[in-house]
Amino acid sequence: MIDALDVGHHATTPPQPVGAAEGSDPADPFDGSPAVRRWLEQMGDRDPAEQASDVSLLRRFCAAELTTPDELVARCLRSTKSGDTAISAAGRRATDQAITAFAATEGLSGREAIVLGNRLRSFLIHNGIFLQGPASIL
Repeated sequence: MIDALDVGHHATTPPQPVGAAEGSDPADPFDGSPAVRRWLEQMGDRDPAEQASDVSLLRRFCAAELTTPDELVARCLRSTKSGDTAISAAGRRATDQAITAFAATEGLSGREAIVLGNRLRSFLIHNGIFLQGPASIL
């Protein structure tokens, strides 16, 4: 079984601080976060402003949920009786509901809320947690 946290991870890639501003706090959970680094690497070459916007969105969501990016991924996983790692349906459902609630607290509804939610879901998807939001054809 493939560990969900290792999907797409390249062991030869050295840790790089991601999404941090100059002079940022070295204890910042985004600096060197394997989950954030994996997300940005797997999305490929993108406009730096788009990447910064996505990281800023994830920062706000994690702050609202009082969690770190790596803990956000971990809460969507569970250990099986045999000691393997599997997706937690309850954790995934709770996280999806938290994303929907967060979009509402950002003052968004309709298509804008769906787009924001999908940007956050992409972080989890790139870390092996499948979350599917509603269709954005509104």
